[in-house]
Amino acid sequence: MFLKADGTKVWLRSSPRLPYLSFAGVIETPEDYPVIRSRLLEVYKQYHGTSSDDAFVVWDEDGSALIFCATSDKNCALLLLGEFGRSGKEKPIAVLDDLVNVVNSSLTRIARHTHATIRLQTVKPELAIGAG
Repeated sequence: MFLKADGTKVWLRSSPRLPYLSFAGVIETPEDYPVIRSRLLEVYKQYHGTSSDDAFVVWDEDGSALIFCATSDKNCALLLLGEFGRSGKEKPIAVLDDLVNVVNSSLTRIARHTHATIRLQTVKPELAIGAG
């Protein structure tokens, strides 16, 4: 996480101004973070240069991506980058249903690979602004 000038914490840092949606939570397991990290590295590609601590691409499709970020204190976040579009479904809330399905399946896969429970606690929009 990064501290902004106003004292709030953000997960992503980037050179341009980049809005994103953050699903923040915790990794629940008695295992140490290095064990969790090694399991994530076996399965997911790291996302370098834009996040504090560790970031992994867990889903990438049609201009949007989910990035799983984790810190050594087992705080974590699932970040939605880009634009999440509507599928061909006819329901008025289809885009929200699709997002819930993508987030749920991503968290299920992460939990299976890490042998941990990922518990989301907050959802909020963020704005990453690069420093320098």
